[in-house]
Amino acid sequence: MNELLLENGFSIENTGSARSCYGARIQHCEKGGMILRRLRDTGETAVVLEGTVLLINVNSDGQKNIIDICREGDAFGGGVFPERGLDACYAIARTDCVIAFIDHDRLLHCCEQRCDRHAALIDMLMGQAARRSIAHIDILTRRTIREKLLTAMGYFLDIRRRTVQSLPLSLSELADYLGCDRSAMMREIKRLNDEGVLHSAGRKITLLTDLREL
Repeated sequence: MNELLLENGFSIENTGSARSCYGARIQHCEKGGMILRRLRDTGETAVVLEGTVLLINVNSDGQKNIIDICREGDAFGGGVFPERGLDACYAIARTDCVIAFIDHDRLLHCCEQRCDRHAALIDMLMGQAARRSIAHIDILTRRTIREKLLTAMGYFLDIRRRTVQSLPLSLSELADYLGCDRSAMMREIKRLNDEGVLHSAGRKITLLTDLREL
């Protein structure tokens, strides 16, 4: 588990100082389970202790888009999610997950001594949420599907490795995250394979070239 979470008393079990200090409640969620039906309906900040959570929005046309991917040490919900817009946004467990729910006001004010560990935890949770949003905006604003794909792979994968790595999403989910047609995305992935940029087998990716040079 993330070292800073451990230092603040978080545990995947229903024990630990985080329960008394932060009033945290620990929830175990099975893969595919609904964690929050409407993200705006909670004043709690959810911290992922284990697993992967997808934040999904459905627009007025019924189109589904993945707007965030939260993994260990990431936060979503109250205090992290915008208070306006995206009314149909919900959170589901992409894998089996363990989530700590904390009242947002208590997260900000529970430590009367304002200790360094507490301040560092808040900085980590909010900073990582901001960085994820900036990275996603960077991906979505790319002009072509090829550029979106390469930028996303540069974000999700270690571009220095030339061994097999796994995307945190299925290819169908990746298309929802990129905001593009799945068939068009699959054609572009085939081109990248044919050009020797990478080798893919589903979500298993082997980078064959340095993406920074493309």
